[in-house]
Amino acid sequence: MSPTTPGSPTRATGPSPRAATAGTWVLPLLLLAPLAVIGLLVESPSTPWRVVSWVLWGLSAISTFAGWTTVARHGMRAPAAWVMCVAVHAVLAWRLLVLVTE
Repeated sequence: MSPTTPGSPTRATGPSPRAATAGTWVLPLLLLAPLAVIGLLVESPSTPWRVVSWVLWGLSAISTFAGWTTVARHGMRAPAAWVMCVAVHAVLAWRLLVLVTE
């Protein structure tokens, strides 16, 4: 068997076709976008907004965890994916800090 045959014990090195891409990190950023925008526009959010904020932050954290399971299983495909990953984690930490201190 050649090294690139799917059933071969020694596969060719390189990222898996299912490796994490920049798109892996889009869902968490989309979930955090409303939090960031409204958080910047409103000084003291109402109680319902705080509940919605925690729910969106939790969903974003879960989808970030799902992204990391993809990275752990299949690796990361390109440097752009790492940039998106860092952006997601920075916004996630920033919003957590804001939510905790409100």
